Amino acid sequence: MLRKEIIGVDLGTANTLVYSSNSDSVVFNEPTCVAIDKNSHEVKEIGFLASKIQGKTPYNYEITNPVEHGFIADSDACFMFLDKIFQNLHLEKTFRNASILFSAPSQCSKVNRKALIEIAKNFQAKEIFIESQAKLAALGAGENVYAPTATLVCNIGAGITDIGVLSLGDIVSCESTFISSNTFDEAIRRYMVLKKHLQIGAKSAEYVKMRIGSVAPNGEERLVDVKGRDTITSLPSSMIVSSGELKSALIPLAEYIALKITDVIASIPPELSADLIKNGLVLTGGGSLLTGLKEYFAETLSIPVRIAPNPETAVSKGMSIFVHNLLK
Repeated sequence: MLRKEIIGVDLGTANTLVYSSNSDSVVFNEPTCVAIDKNSHEVKEIGFLASKIQGKTPYNYEITNPVEHGFIADSDACFMFLDKIFQNLHLEKTFRNASILFSAPSQCSKVNRKALIEIAKNFQAKEIFIESQAKLAALGAGENVYAPTATLVCNIGAGITDIGVLSLGDIVSCESTFISSNTFDEAIRRYMVLKKHLQIGAKSAEYVKMRIGSVAPNGEERLVDVKGRDTITSLPSSMIVSSGELKSALIPLAEYIALKITDVIASIPPELSADLIKNGLVLTGGGSLLTGLKEYFAETLSIPVRIAPNPETAVSKGMSIFVHNLLK
C-alpha cells in the first residue's frame, strides 16, 4: 500500500528544511530559530523573523535555537518550532496518514534518536524514518549509493561535519565532528580578538569567511575591511585584513577534518578503499564552499575531490530521492 504523504525534515543547526512528497518540493527553508513568550508559552515568531529580532526583544521573549551541533538541544522548543511550521503550511490534517523522515548525523546517539521519535509521535506520524545525513547528502549529490562500490562523502554543515563511506545503500564506516562551518567563523572571530584586538560578531565573521577565507596553499591574496569594537579602547574601529593572515586560523580546522576522513578510510575493507582512488571524495554542505578546501583535501588525502552541485541543498535533494524510492 502506498504511503499517502511523507514529510521530510532536515533539522539543521543553522537552517531547517521541510520537504513535502505531495508537492514534491521544499516547502520551508528558514533559520532553526523560535521566539517564545515566556509568560504565555506561545510561539511568537519562527525562522527568519525570529532570527531577525534576536537580541532586540523585550524581557518576556525567549529566542531559542533548538538544534545545536546537529543534535536536538531543547525537545520542547523543537516540537513547538515544527508545530508552528506545520500550522503555517497547513499540514496538520495530512498527518493522519503521513510519515515523517528525519535526517540525522550518522553517529546519532540513542538520546537524540529517541527525541526525534518522540517529536514524530507527538505529531501522530504513521511511520518514522531516521536517515543518515551522509547518505542523504550522497544521494543529493547524484551518487549511486546502492552500487557495490565505495562512495565517500563529507557533509560540512553549520554545526556538525558528517563523514561516511557507503556501499550497497548503507553506511560502512562513519565519523562525525563538531568542527564545522560555524567553527571556521568562530576561529576568525577569535583571531580578530587575539591578533587584531578587534571584537566582531558571528555574522561579521561569517561575512569575512565568505569574502576572503581560504585554505588554498597558493591562493590569490584578497583583502576586506572589517568593522567592530576595539578591545583596548572599547570604541568602534575598523581595519583591513588579508586572506593570508587568516590561514593560520583556518588550516588547523581543515587539517582536523582531513584526519577524520582518513580515520573513516582506514576503517573500511581494502577492496572498498581501492574504489576511492577512482571515485574520490564528494563534498557537500555550505562549509564545502570555503575557498581552497577542495584542493587542500585533494592534496592531503591523495584522492580526487569534487564539490556537489548546489552543496547547501544536497541533503534536502537526497531526501526527495529517498522519499521517491519509499513510494515506489
